[in-house]
Amino acid sequence: MTMPDLPSSSAWIALGVQHAVLARAMPAVRHDLAAPLSVMRMGTTVLKRRLADGELPPAQAVERVEQLETHLASLTDSARRLRHWDLQAPPASAPLRATAQLAQQWAQPLLALRGLAVELADGGDTLPDTPAAQHLLLCLLLGAVHLLAEAPAAPACIRIGPVPGQANALRVQAEGLAHRGLAHQGLAEQSLPAPQAQGMPPLDGAALQHLARHGGADLRWGDGWVEVTAP
Repeated sequence: MTMPDLPSSSAWIALGVQHAVLARAMPAVRHDLAAPLSVMRMGTTVLKRRLADGELPPAQAVERVEQLETHLASLTDSARRLRHWDLQAPPASAPLRATAQLAQQWAQPLLALRGLAVELADGGDTLPDTPAAQHLLLCLLLGAVHLLAEAPAAPACIRIGPVPGQANALRVQAEGLAHRGLAHQGLAEQSLPAPQAQGMPPLDGAALQHLARHGGADLRWGDGWVEVTAP
């Protein structure tokens, strides 16, 4: 029996880096799926009870159904984003601005609990709209954000902005110094363990650079900054 060729060690390393990055985004993705479901379950319970009691006018019933449709649309959109965990999904392109917005949405909730803000330069208005492979760029941007956030001296803000003169590149910049955990708010730091304490391997620039090169992109980094250039 002839054994099929196994993926190279380079591909396995890139896959491992990708997993380490996406694992950091999973809490936000899980919340985006669970929150609408909880609201919909509560809404349907109330709607069913009021319909059974005959105390709900038709206009209000229609309004309640429309609210459920809104939550269902949000849930559907969040479920579609799970394609980034599907290795068999065909590659899709998206504007760099949209990919940066998604990276910010996934990174901000958990990092905000550590007193760290993730922002888009000028609200995202100055980010380029150049199309690029979204899955790869999303992993690299998320990786860059968490690389800077997990530095020994965590910043107060991480800003995703354009690279002057480059329509296919983004710069992730650390700014200021964050408060030490949530101690300044009277909360225990142990309530927000670092990713390494949860069994996640630490991210480093060399690992992200390997993932970038494997996907045909370019990544450079220095003290407090990372630049990602789409292929």
